[in-house]
Amino acid sequence: MLAKLAFRNIRRSVKDYGVYFVTLVFGVAVFYAFNSVSSQSILFDLEDTASASVFDMTGQFLGMFSVLIACVLGFLVLYANGFLIRRRKQEFGTYLMLGMNPRSVSAIVLMETAAVGLVSLVVGLALGFALSQGLSFVTAGLFNIQMTQYRFVFSLDAFMLTLMCFVLIFVVTGLFNTLSIRRYKLIDLLSARSRNARFRVRNPWISLVAFVAAVGILAWAYLTLMDNGLVYFDDGFWRATALMVLGTFLLFWSLAGFAIAVIERTRGVYFRGLTMFTTRQIASKVNTAFVSLSVVCIMLFFSLTVFSTGMGLARAFTGNIEDGTVYDATLTANVYLNAGGTHDPEKLAAISEEDREYQRVADEKAAAVEADAEAYGWDIAAKLADASPVWGELVGKSAQLDAFKSTDVTYGELMDRYGHDTGNEKQNEALHNQGVTLIGVSQFNALAELVGRPTVEVGEGGYAVNNTLDAMKALSEALARKGETVTVGGRVLESVGELRSQPLEDTTFAASGAELIVPDSVIDALRAQGAVPEQSILNLMYKTGRVEGDKLLGQMLAEASPANPEVAASGWTFSPKPWPATLSFTAEEVLVQSSGMNLMISYLALYIGFVFLIATAAVLAIQQLSEASDSLARYQVLAEIGCDRRMIFRSLRAQVLVYFLVPLAVAVCHTVCAVGVISDSVISQLGVSVLEPALMTGALVAVVYGAYLLVTYFASKGIIRAALGKKLVG
Repeated sequence: MLAKLAFRNIRRSVKDYGVYFVTLVFGVAVFYAFNSVSSQSILFDLEDTASASVFDMTGQFLGMFSVLIACVLGFLVLYANGFLIRRRKQEFGTYLMLGMNPRSVSAIVLMETAAVGLVSLVVGLALGFALSQGLSFVTAGLFNIQMTQYRFVFSLDAFMLTLMCFVLIFVVTGLFNTLSIRRYKLIDLLSARSRNARFRVRNPWISLVAFVAAVGILAWAYLTLMDNGLVYFDDGFWRATALMVLGTFLLFWSLAGFAIAVIERTRGVYFRGLTMFTTRQIASKVNTAFVSLSVVCIMLFFSLTVFSTGMGLARAFTGNIEDGTVYDATLTANVYLNAGGTHDPEKLAAISEEDREYQRVADEKAAAVEADAEAYGWDIAAKLADASPVWGELVGKSAQLDAFKSTDVTYGELMDRYGHDTGNEKQNEALHNQGVTLIGVSQFNALAELVGRPTVEVGEGGYAVNNTLDAMKALSEALARKGETVTVGGRVLESVGELRSQPLEDTTFAASGAELIVPDSVIDALRAQGAVPEQSILNLMYKTGRVEGDKLLGQMLAEASPANPEVAASGWTFSPKPWPATLSFTAEEVLVQSSGMNLMISYLALYIGFVFLIATAAVLAIQQLSEASDSLARYQVLAEIGCDRRMIFRSLRAQVLVYFLVPLAVAVCHTVCAVGVISDSVISQLGVSVLEPALMTGALVAVVYGAYLLVTYFASKGIIRAALGKKLVG
């Protein structure tokens, strides 16, 4: 009997449960689909390109963030159920008056929760299985790999995780509902509807002061964030976050009273049509639900920010992929040679014996490295060819580039001279005292010829500029103007008017900014004075394919610089040294890492952004549908005093639009500030614009959020039409 009553209640309340049920289905589907990524059939194709580990890492990150997603969906389920329980108080009171005991009422609610949960789980898992198959095609596109072994794959791990999380959510929800019903008194249940019908409007003057304070706090938060930037999560970041949250709550607390005060004083608007009724309806709802509206706004802000910046970062990992893989491999020697050590006798005498011993050992190692490099004329290729017979089998062509730092001019001096900097304060500080990078023209031309790019001529008294970093573009263009002069190595060089964008190494992100291409005689003079290159880069072109070449490269480096047990335990195949090789980076590694980061960030942005978006939209929809049901008596009065169908539905439309669009508008303001700061601090420095991701975010919001808005309006309209029937005229 109780089960029959529970299922009848679900059928009768299908309009209340509809939006909630659809959101749950989408939540379950997305939860399963993204947690099944590591089990998809595309993995078998990725193993051939050594990217399975990156793919597994994506699955692990998605699993970690699934905890957050589960909490959000759990909040949605608890909130929606609590909302539905509150508006059914009178129904439960009627059950108790008819002789049903509280345990039976709780059992009915528990069965309703279990039924809705079970159906949503089944439908959501079925939809999630279909969605997960489609994700494998998306993954193939992100990795640019042909799918030759596609087949349907069911992820048992994702299924069990989804089942466990949502069963736990529904169990907690059922217990929460049971305790809520048992806590209420009969008189409270029977009088709930009449108490909910009262308007709650705050003092307009207090609301005005609070509204102005909220705007001031939010402005303070924005300025704090813009001044601090978003490179580090320091005190400035947390202060801006706290101010934003406080300002948002205060804004929604004061908004209704402030809006009523303004509209009441605009007589031509307030007394037009049903504006008075509409304003009071919105104000009453906002005043009673300002906390949930504030939370919805913050969640919307998080969703929009994560999606727009996430997609922008994902594009950064693939936007420079062609220039970052022009060579088959790059070997880098960071020739620091204990440059930061202490060599002053007085300072050495002042330090401890242990530190002096450390300094002595470091000096000996540096001297050995320098002697080794000098023996080969700092020629990395000669050293490796002599150390390993694999060199001849592996390398078809190679080109070395030695980068020296000028002691005559710094990047800070050039930025001050030309009025152009990187656009990032912290990056400017890092570069300010750094000497300008100098590259010999013959080495630069050999590097250009290696990949078939044009060479440059600077003569004996000229210089050219090379730049691949967007943040340094303006400075490089100014420095490369014909006739500009710069002092290098005690000589005044004049620009020949050439600006090149030659990648100096294989890398995920462009890192070469405003290097000077100078005559070889300048570099020779620096070497004669005892200067050593700060960094030497050897770029290789294989005789073999890249996959086979990478294996041979690892073998060659292991023979040239064998890894000791400690280094090998860290995963290195060779022992990194200041010279001849500190790091190795291959084009295949760049491709795998770029594609892997693109995949991971894109999926995380979609996963988090979509779930937060549907959760917030569902909360607003449930609130508005409940408000429409609770206000039926008011709409009946409007119909009885002669308001026609068009006036009533116009008022309803205004209520739904304001209730959905105001939190969105505030969230968009927060997002514009945050995304602008993130773009200036990070994304624009990587040469990527946030315009396209922002447009994608707008499209997602328009489709998903707009769909919830429309469904809410038409469902509310249907509730009013069904209740009023023939009373509606016009």
